[in-house]
Amino acid sequence: MDELLAQFLIEARELVPEALAALEGLRQEPGDAGRIDAAFRAIHTLKGSVALFDMAPAGRILHAAEDLLEGARANRVRLDLAPIATLVACLDRVDAWVDAMETEGRLPHDAGTVAARLLLRFGGSEEDAGPEPITSQAVPDWVTAILDREAASVKGAAGDLVAFRYTPDAACFFRGDDPLALVAAIPETLALAIRPRDPWPEADVLDPFHCNLVLEGLSAAPMTAVQAVLRVVGEQAAVFAMPRQMDEVGVAYDAVRTFRIDERRIDSLVDHVGELVVIGNSLASIVANAAQSDTGLGPRLRAFQTELDRGILAMQRSVIAVRLVPVGPAVRRLPRLVRDIADTLGKDVAFVIEGEAIEVDKAIADILFEPLLHLVRNALDHGIEAPERRIAAGKPAQGRLRLRFARSGEQLHVSLKDDGAGIDPARIRAIAVERGIVTGEGSALLDDRSATHLIFSPGFSTCDQVSDVSGRGVGMDAVRRAVEAAGGRIEVESAIGAGSTMLLVLPLSAITTRLLVVAAGEDRYAIPFDRIAETATVSAEQIVPVGGGEALVLRDATVPLLHLSELVGRGRAPSERVRLVVTHMNTERIALAIDAFGERVDSMVRPVSGLLATVPGIAGTTLMSNGEVLLVLDPERLIG
Repeated sequence: MDELLAQFLIEARELVPEALAALEGLRQEPGDAGRIDAAFRAIHTLKGSVALFDMAPAGRILHAAEDLLEGARANRVRLDLAPIATLVACLDRVDAWVDAMETEGRLPHDAGTVAARLLLRFGGSEEDAGPEPITSQAVPDWVTAILDREAASVKGAAGDLVAFRYTPDAACFFRGDDPLALVAAIPETLALAIRPRDPWPEADVLDPFHCNLVLEGLSAAPMTAVQAVLRVVGEQAAVFAMPRQMDEVGVAYDAVRTFRIDERRIDSLVDHVGELVVIGNSLASIVANAAQSDTGLGPRLRAFQTELDRGILAMQRSVIAVRLVPVGPAVRRLPRLVRDIADTLGKDVAFVIEGEAIEVDKAIADILFEPLLHLVRNALDHGIEAPERRIAAGKPAQGRLRLRFARSGEQLHVSLKDDGAGIDPARIRAIAVERGIVTGEGSALLDDRSATHLIFSPGFSTCDQVSDVSGRGVGMDAVRRAVEAAGGRIEVESAIGAGSTMLLVLPLSAITTRLLVVAAGEDRYAIPFDRIAETATVSAEQIVPVGGGEALVLRDATVPLLHLSELVGRGRAPSERVRLVVTHMNTERIALAIDAFGERVDSMVRPVSGLLATVPGIAGTTLMSNGEVLLVLDPERLIG
């Protein structure tokens, strides 16, 4: 992918949400001049950008959208729901075509037909869009005229030349365009001619606000540099690359301050930094032993260790920063999908995203879309009611769905909240019993919050039949597995009639994980800190038998107790003092008895493979400073 296309993809994916956000505001306040201007600016810039590529259908519908917004700015058009819906459909289609340019390098074959249908919605025809940019390799007449006129100016110029022609539209001054300043920004201009587009009228009827110019010239700069300047004016400009020898075609690219790196090289760098962290941890034990000797080596080693730790930490932070990306691009397709799904279901839904600028590790950003898409589908299909049901329940006909990203310490909190019907715990219990997920007696023992979390059980579904939106056998358990595979967890809160909130808690970084080392007999294991609610030490007398198990009162609440040594197949040894790691199982706290606490370390957790991947409760492995390999436990899966 060339640099110009890469930059276009980035810019387009910023401009489309910007325009859509302005249009969403116009749904509530159709006459808001600020939002009309914001939508116009974004679409105007986007139209200029698509003109640089083989995206003529996109340019035509954006031209029509720009005309519509220009009419709204001049108070000739009122932006009620129908025109806004047409503008949104235009942007959705352009957004999809941007995806096609990235994956296929071209628009779909039906792009022209789709554009024609959209133009009819704008009240025009496909021919109304104006001239298309020149893409033919035949030398246009205007280029030949420039060369004939400017032959003396370009004589002796080395390298290829780029001819450009800018014909500003008559109303460009009203948009704040400055044709002369724009052309002056073209680098390495060798020749420039400014002439009237139409014959000048008499002075007494001359309108100074009517632009009647054509600006033509030649530049020795690379084609991409000229295009980058003129892209903001779209179809009003044309460029043509003319190699000195017509059989020698080459395109030079400007040096840029950024460069693209193969993602695998970044991943390799991450692995090496993780190994450095382990080496740094190893040095700590060597320094501790040296400090006990009388050689005087201990203090010098400790000073060296301090400097090494500082350097490793700086490198770790730098690598983490390289991998950080905003979450916005990862979910940019969701607004379009929400509109499509809501239209399919006959529902009116306002969808809002907050906190898109928050940065997370790229590995975390990459897994966000699929779980959120499934959660969004569920919210639209099962959560938000049809307009008539909402009105009957005293709610506004339009449902609301809010996706919010927030940072909490070293964690990313992703909440998806709807104002729908909520989750009925009684119905969840009944379905769980019917599908054999829990027994009737077991379901009766669950409080409403625990019953609600049964939706994450494998095989659970509230659908009676397959639909185009949901019910295809991909349950909420798949969402939970995806989130947990990334080192996160998912929680749910719901109130009947008031809606539901799905909360995903994920790590911000995927490089190192803070671990607590624990012992079960002679074996040692590691538990991620984000899986630990608290640690405690209690006397054996505080533990009482309950049914077939054990429990204790901790912080004025009864907490079930399990023994890690028994869960991993070891016998348990009696002790007067019991050390506990308290973890969460859905909404409940569960205490895990261990034999000893070990050190706290920051280390890389590598995923398990082979036979070890089939063992329940194993999240991965980690290498300790002494070369010992520890199993990293997933307490919830181990207990479950």
